[in-house]
Amino acid sequence: MLTVTFDDMPYKRSHMAPPKGRGSWAFAFEGREPIFSPSMTLTEAKKWAKAEVRKAAPADFKGHVVVEILP
Repeated sequence: MLTVTFDDMPYKRSHMAPPKGRGSWAFAFEGREPIFSPSMTLTEAKKWAKAEVRKAAPADFKGHVVVEILP
């Protein structure tokens, strides 16, 4: 099973505060180009990003993916 966790340190280092609120969010994983969510809350965007990661992963991939929340 593929597990996905989120790392908000890149965002915190840039903004000096944790991510929150509504907007278009940027995410990066596995050295790929960043993906950008439509305008939504952070909670909704994390669900969206998790689905995008699962779509991009090979069907037989069983492991852990860390997704960075970008500034």
